[in-house]
Amino acid sequence: MSYYHELQKTMTEEKKRKAEKDFFAFYVGRPLSYCLTIPFLVFHVKPNTVSVISTIEVIIAAVVLSGSTGLLGGIIGWTLFFLWNLLDGVDGNIARFRGISTPLGSVFDAMSGYAAMFLLFFSSGVYAFNNLESEFAYMQIILGSISGMAELFPRLVMHKAKGELGMSDNIIALADKENYGLLRVIGLNLTSITGMVQPLLLISVLLNKVYVFNYIYCFINVAVMLVSLKKILSTR
Repeated sequence: MSYYHELQKTMTEEKKRKAEKDFFAFYVGRPLSYCLTIPFLVFHVKPNTVSVISTIEVIIAAVVLSGSTGLLGGIIGWTLFFLWNLLDGVDGNIARFRGISTPLGSVFDAMSGYAAMFLLFFSSGVYAFNNLESEFAYMQIILGSISGMAELFPRLVMHKAKGELGMSDNIIALADKENYGLLRVIGLNLTSITGMVQPLLLISVLLNKVYVFNYIYCFINVAVMLVSLKKILSTR
């Protein structure tokens, strides 16, 4: 059996149409995640176990990037975040391949994703603070914290709104990636933690411009958060 080709067949056409809107995640991250999934399949690792591993791994990535004071440490930290990116797809790949998807599995998967949403931006702020010679370097930690919270906050509010208010038209529209227009596709790609955030962070590390990354993403994430909250809270 060719695990790679079988894994490619596990995505439904509907899921593909939604996933392909996130270009980097779909065309780079997902194919690589299939390769990483193979050894987990061979050793019969359960999806929830992979989710726990990825949560621990992203915490390690954050510690490494936050504690780095040079280019090499920045590259290693970024590599660990990219490894999380691939692991984030492995649990779902296994679940679909084995036909064992469960609501609890979705909770485990979300746990890892939520941790990454905050930790990537927070640790990029600490990394910039460590490598920036300025009396205002401490602002990088603040920017990273705000950016990470802005990335995470609308999702938490949306889940609460779903539970209390049900699926309003606005919530359905936010969740329906398949019918996103151009502006929403651009926003999705810029803010997706498994999408363009990853290569843009690497470029910033290589150019020693992580502080610029933090300024830009603090603005983008806060702007997207405000637009998303307006949509969620204007329920109908």
